[in-house]
Amino acid sequence: MSDGEETYIVIVSGRKNSISEGFSSFGSNEKSIIDPYELKKDKILHNKGIVLAFAPRLFTKLKRELGYVKPIKLSGWLFKSYEGVYHGKEVVITLPFPGSPAAVAALEVLTAMGGEVFVVVGYVGAISPALKIGDVLIPTWGVREEGTSFHYIPTNSYVPKPDNKLVETLYTHAIELKGRRRIKVVKGGIWTTDVIFRETLDKVIKYSSKGIYGVDMESTALMTVADCRNVKLGVIAAVSDELHHDGRWIRGFSTQRLRRTENLVAKAALNTVADFI
Repeated sequence: MSDGEETYIVIVSGRKNSISEGFSSFGSNEKSIIDPYELKKDKILHNKGIVLAFAPRLFTKLKRELGYVKPIKLSGWLFKSYEGVYHGKEVVITLPFPGSPAAVAALEVLTAMGGEVFVVVGYVGAISPALKIGDVLIPTWGVREEGTSFHYIPTNSYVPKPDNKLVETLYTHAIELKGRRRIKVVKGGIWTTDVIFRETLDKVIKYSSKGIYGVDMESTALMTVADCRNVKLGVIAAVSDELHHDGRWIRGFSTQRLRRTENLVAKAALNTVADFI
């Protein structure tokens, strides 16, 4: 048995609980040459809640909720960033580039700069008839069909999960904010893919039958890296489209129902990070 094979057995035998344990499992020669902790040594994000928005419209809604807003330059992996105050707490909002590789690079840099509490807001495509355009999904676990997270935890049996306390706080705020409006807020599984044009009917049927409600392009990668880096991360997503109509794609990106839900998820995200700092 080679050294490489022995290292792989160590990886699959147990889940990593901290950054030092997680990365040592890859072997002493596996330290990354480009280290975010070497690039970003100033911990300017310590004690600040961070919201990552994966849509410009959501980012704009977050910005409108903040007081004392000013732009802040954090990283080339972020298209825009602002810092401000929400309910008396310091909050940073960011607009990363879409897709798992760019999203993870952004999270790595933000973590290296002292970030410890992250909430992700974005869109999700419904693959279960239980969700309609304008509903809300708060992922509690995920299926990885993106490639990025496998560079951190390569074993197929690993199931990425968000921070449970963030999940429950997001859910509580979302329920409070929706009031009597007919918006469904669901906790459950998410499927993350790298290829938007390969979300096939077979996969929709397969994954929805396993209790997965929606599909996106970042969540499982971000949950995996947050686990490796030992930081708290939760996700809340507005349902923007439906893929559960026998192969037909129903789009709701321009609907008023979605726009109202965008306000809900933005406020729920800000309320949640404010509770944790």
